[in-house]
Amino acid sequence: MFVVLCILLAAAAALLIGTLSNRWYVTIHLNQDKNGSDTVEVGDAYRDPGAKAVGSGTVFRFIRNDHLKVTTSGSVDASKLGTYQLTYSAAYRGAVKTKTRTVRVVDTVAPTIELKQNPDSYTAYGQAYQEEGYSAQDNYDGDLTAKVKSEEKNGVVYYSVTDSSGNVGKAERKIVYDDRTAPTITLNGGDETVLQGTQFQDTYSAADDVDGDLTGKVQVEGSVDTSTPGTYTLHYQVEDAHGNKAEADRTVTVKPQESKMVYLTFDDGPCKYTQQLLDVLAKYGAHVTFFVTNQFPQYQGMIAKEAAAGHTVAVHSYSHDYPTIYAGTDAYWKDFDAMNEVIRNQTGSTTTLLRFPGGSSNMISKEYSPGIMTQLVQQAGEKGLTYFDWNVDSTDANGHPNKDAIASHIIQGMQTHNSSVVLCHDIHPETIAAMETVLSWGQQNGYTFAALTKDSYPAHHTVKN
Repeated sequence: MFVVLCILLAAAAALLIGTLSNRWYVTIHLNQDKNGSDTVEVGDAYRDPGAKAVGSGTVFRFIRNDHLKVTTSGSVDASKLGTYQLTYSAAYRGAVKTKTRTVRVVDTVAPTIELKQNPDSYTAYGQAYQEEGYSAQDNYDGDLTAKVKSEEKNGVVYYSVTDSSGNVGKAERKIVYDDRTAPTITLNGGDETVLQGTQFQDTYSAADDVDGDLTGKVQVEGSVDTSTPGTYTLHYQVEDAHGNKAEADRTVTVKPQESKMVYLTFDDGPCKYTQQLLDVLAKYGAHVTFFVTNQFPQYQGMIAKEAAAGHTVAVHSYSHDYPTIYAGTDAYWKDFDAMNEVIRNQTGSTTTLLRFPGGSSNMISKEYSPGIMTQLVQQAGEKGLTYFDWNVDSTDANGHPNKDAIASHIIQGMQTHNSSVVLCHDIHPETIAAMETVLSWGQQNGYTFAALTKDSYPAHHTVKN
């Protein structure tokens, strides 16, 4: 009995000691634990894996609860980048435990670049690539089109764009190089009409968007015989380096010269004598051509009167200063345009007719610009302009001979040509006085006095500079 009692007392003592030394505690286990940290891609749905809690004692371990209730606080907004925390709590026999899970909402997806593709688009050889278009979208930042950077290198365009998280999206476009555009042929002057016995100057050009100037490669089929009246067709063809061809046709009509046609021309005016000349011309019903200048600006108004009377007004020179106008081709055309503007102001329109100071055969221009006349003659054709020289010289510029000598030179010259282009100057009173004799004799002998047009006999000289 005593032994039993001792055993019971020992047991009670052990129980008391265990009870006094026992501590209750809670253990929380995070489900899918990744060292207490989770990550989720922005925009994806986040599901909390939750946690489990176990309650036990330090001494009475046999007293255990594996299904403690766990409460959770905190939330995760997966639509916004950031770091969030979820706190789990559980209690057992007065013991309370918490544990935290850190959740990071991240963006690891690179933006996408979509390239617009036009199957018919191409870049001509040697030309800069013209962007066809693109757009860029990011799963978080949205439209990033404005932030796309591009670089062209070795026939490839490299595109890149970086989102706010540092993710880089890339794309590449291989440039399509081709040449699908045919050259263009320009026929200066278009269809032409020339007088029998004159020279036909065929001026044209050809250009290509890739090859540039192809004028030297133009092939011309056909020819024009200006000694025989008729209609002639010229066929032009050119091919670029990639096989694109261009063709064009020009019709040239050779007209027989009209006999006893006189084109009286007057250079260097208008001036104080021009009105007297207009009165004489009106008396005989004759029409002439005035190659005007601006040497006497106070008489600009006479240009309007000349045109109103049915005469042709054409450009001679604004300044009539040889060193100035023949300093170079640009200087010449600047002078030409200035005079044409005066004509437009007086008549309402410009003219395409001109006479070079000194004529196309002048040699004085060589003192200022060697070869300039050859260039100007060609450029005039390219601009669609018609220039006139003369085949009868009144000699009124050579020492101002008297009116009878001037009239005699003109009448003699008229009789040696079917079409006479007569050089006169209305700045000399002797010339005005000679017109009565010229017009009277001419009309009595069947001559027609007419104003020049672009189709008139040009009486071209041989260009010497």
